Amino acid sequence: MLHQVSGSAPSTQGVDAPADEDEGVDQERLMDSRIYMQATQGHVGDFIRILHSISSEKELRQSIILCQVSHRNNTCLHIAVSFGHHELAKYIVGLCPDLIDKTNSKGDTALHIAARKKDLFFVKFAMDSCPSGSGASRDVEQAEQSLLRIVNKEGNTVLHEALINRCKQEEVVEILIKADPQVAYYPNKEGKSPLYLAAEAHHFHVVEAIGKSEVKDHMNINIDREAKPAVHGAILGKNKEMLEKILALKIVHQRDEHGRTPLHYAASIGYLEGVQTLLARDQSNFDRYHRDDEGFLPIHVASMGGYVDIVKELLQVSSDSIELLSKHGENILHVAAEYGKDNVNLINEKDKGGNTPLHLATMHAHPKVVNYLTWDKRVDVNLVNNEGQTAFDIAVSVEHPTSFHQRLIWTALKSTGARPAGNSKVPPKPPKSPNTEQYKDRVNTLLLVSTLVATVIFAAGFTMPGGYNSSDPSAGMAIFLMRNMFHMFVICNTIAMYTSILAAIIFIWAQLGDLNLMDTAFRFALPLLGLSLYAMSLGFMAGVSLVVSNLQYWLAIVVFIIGIICLFSLSVPFLLLFLPSKSTNRILRYISYYPFLILVWASESPQIKQED
Repeated sequence: MLHQVSGSAPSTQGVDAPADEDEGVDQERLMDSRIYMQATQGHVGDFIRILHSISSEKELRQSIILCQVSHRNNTCLHIAVSFGHHELAKYIVGLCPDLIDKTNSKGDTALHIAARKKDLFFVKFAMDSCPSGSGASRDVEQAEQSLLRIVNKEGNTVLHEALINRCKQEEVVEILIKADPQVAYYPNKEGKSPLYLAAEAHHFHVVEAIGKSEVKDHMNINIDREAKPAVHGAILGKNKEMLEKILALKIVHQRDEHGRTPLHYAASIGYLEGVQTLLARDQSNFDRYHRDDEGFLPIHVASMGGYVDIVKELLQVSSDSIELLSKHGENILHVAAEYGKDNVNLINEKDKGGNTPLHLATMHAHPKVVNYLTWDKRVDVNLVNNEGQTAFDIAVSVEHPTSFHQRLIWTALKSTGARPAGNSKVPPKPPKSPNTEQYKDRVNTLLLVSTLVATVIFAAGFTMPGGYNSSDPSAGMAIFLMRNMFHMFVICNTIAMYTSILAAIIFIWAQLGDLNLMDTAFRFALPLLGLSLYAMSLGFMAGVSLVVSNLQYWLAIVVFIIGIICLFSLSVPFLLLFLPSKSTNRILRYISYYPFLILVWASESPQIKQED
């Protein structure tokens, strides 16, 4: 059984590819267009005739002509294999065996191309035709190993190409593995070995073939930390049976380039079944107390992703994990708070800097976590860190990527009674000078909106639903004057009219340019404008249902239902004009809870929403 695996292929193997795919080819080496055409068509007789013709015409040996290349450094063998012309490929190899390990501008040999095309015939033929020192044909077990160790510009061997292109013919990969088992462990430029690819793609026959092969101990294979462990591929594939097969190989190299064990990796992607499988095996490599290069344990990694089930699983097998700290002195809740996860719990614990989870969530601008923590009665929102700062001090002093996040955090802390410490060792951040031009643009926009609303409502006030009576004694009076819905229409129109006019007047005053006056204008005029829009919507619903109710009662009901649903939806952004409030009143906090969560959700990046 294999105990050590290779990390990289020898750099001296194979033929170096040109530095650039589009690099020009010397005229002397450039393939004749007639040969190129015949190689694409695949007629052996015509190919031989053209080859003899060119040889006589240019006085060149046939082997030299066959070694000529296209603009992309493809030999005629590359071309024949690309088009699947097996008989022609056999003829070319028989005439010039050295072509079999020539590479094109992408570093591909003809065998790379055959593996990519899942061409079993040419793979078998190439393995049987590899030239030895004497030029004699050899069987599969004696095939030239250097051919299979040639890597292209992606760092892929022939075996890589077969697996990357999902080769379904088991015989292809089995032939390649049997010819040179060591290649199964060579990583490409992505750090993925053929064994890793097979484990990730659930190719059980490939893993079994690799497991049955033997790599001699005297090869002294060095471990390359940049190679991705095959067990991580099995974890990424999320197949328990495959994971157990890879574990059965007992490969020593289990840590990746970041020092993460398989348990770290399974925890990082939320693979609970994988974590359970790894924990069930008594192996030191999967020790839950191993730290990665960042100093994090598997339970910290699970907390970063908010994977509660995995955290619970790790706590079941080692309850002391709840007290384990990272190299920064952070417990699992610190880590969860820092990475914006609110579903992992240690409430008032401090790290080395004296920061509680609330400090860290504030510092890293995670309003969702701050809100969650402030609603927990066990959290002391006024604890200070080593700098003498409370979370509120940090909220008003730390520059966050978005000011809206900062505002949400400030609101959540203020409404729960958080206050500055008064003895902070960090000097307060000087306030920014307000941008008067931005304020003026906002004022002008809102003034235009409020004016438009007032104009629409004014027109609606003289265009009554149903029209007016034209006969005495009620001439000029609204036809639906005595209907309740009409009363509702008039009242809503009146409210919308005067609140929009009042908002417009306030915004006109804000045009004077005084910043304090502008701020006051926003605080008073925005709710008025919101109320105006709400009343206008309610009036529209009442008016439309009124004019259709006499003849189509069902249509009036539909209009009323749609209106109620839309008004309820409109009430949420309307409440957001007032709430969440900085008031510590418990009732107001409960009213503002869900609107606050909506604001948090709306302000998060799409990536965070997807993760949650």
